[in-house]
Amino acid sequence: MPMHLPQPGVREFRVRESIQARPRLFLTFAGGDLALARPVAAQLRSAGGGLALDYAVPSEPFAAQRSDLIRASLGLRLKRCAATVCLFGAETLEDDWVRWTLAAAQQLRHPLLGAPFAGAASGEVADLLASIGAEIVPLRGEAIAQRLARRLVLPCTQPWTADALAGTLRLTKHALR
Repeated sequence: MPMHLPQPGVREFRVRESIQARPRLFLTFAGGDLALARPVAAQLRSAGGGLALDYAVPSEPFAAQRSDLIRASLGLRLKRCAATVCLFGAETLEDDWVRWTLAAAQQLRHPLLGAPFAGAASGEVADLLASIGAEIVPLRGEAIAQRLARRLVLPCTQPWTADALAGTLRLTKHALR
């Protein structure tokens, strides 16, 4: 008797569907703090609550020629997220990408959280974050996940459309010339 194998793509669709249904959290932090941010990201993934994470550390300077493309890409990624968390340390206020990300998240009306890295003098950064409506939380994955669980409103996640994909491809085409 022949074995019935599942159709290719059916299982993949279910996986994609469940990943898209999970709340996505955008982490922003200064590029120099990447080594400090990675363990926090791992804690958040394992803290429960079914959070999916996204973050970016652009290597291009903020004013570089390609920075418009990077901002467009980050903007699309932020729109697919339900909240933004700023992991902050001594260099956070000097990072143009972090400041831009916070402004973009604020325009999207994302819930904003701020969490200081261990040993960071956080007064100035915490004050700035509080002034834009961010709640300061301890730098523990479970604390961040619990606070977000109370504040999250899932974004309207719609499947990719041909127009959205074409727009993204047009943006990247310019960089490839």
